[in-house]
Amino acid sequence: MKNLVHAWHLRPAHERRTLSIVGAVVVLVLIVAFAWLPIERSRARMAAELPRLRASIDALERDANDVRRLRAIPAAGVQSGSRTSPLASLATNGGGVSGAQITVLDERRARLAGDDVSFSSVMEWIRNAQASHGMRVESARLQALPAPGRVRAEIVLART
Repeated sequence: MKNLVHAWHLRPAHERRTLSIVGAVVVLVLIVAFAWLPIERSRARMAAELPRLRASIDALERDANDVRRLRAIPAAGVQSGSRTSPLASLATNGGGVSGAQITVLDERRARLAGDDVSFSSVMEWIRNAQASHGMRVESARLQALPAPGRVRAEIVLART
């Protein structure tokens, strides 16, 4: 280190000034290349992603409101007296959910499965099952599809 300082002082003043300016420019270029540019790229990426994330939040809030609305519907009394399964009406005509397969599992449970179904139709099917058969969601697996309002669904409803 002492040799480096000694070599620096042996240089003429104009050469030291030139080397200092070149060194400062190199440090500035390195700061821009390794600090500012990556931060700016991240900022631009996040700014571009923000509208999609806001739309996703809005969709989740609408879904949460639908869930709250469905949970607020009181369970209806269960009708009896018929020899056929009382849940058979849930599966009639696909339960109003086009593209879905509805299966009555037993006297108290029904299952809806569909690879590409309308979310609002599924929610309406659940509401109808709650109102007419006193059923509640036992398990549900929903996956949003790229098309708005479309989901992959597997839902099991059970009588309470």
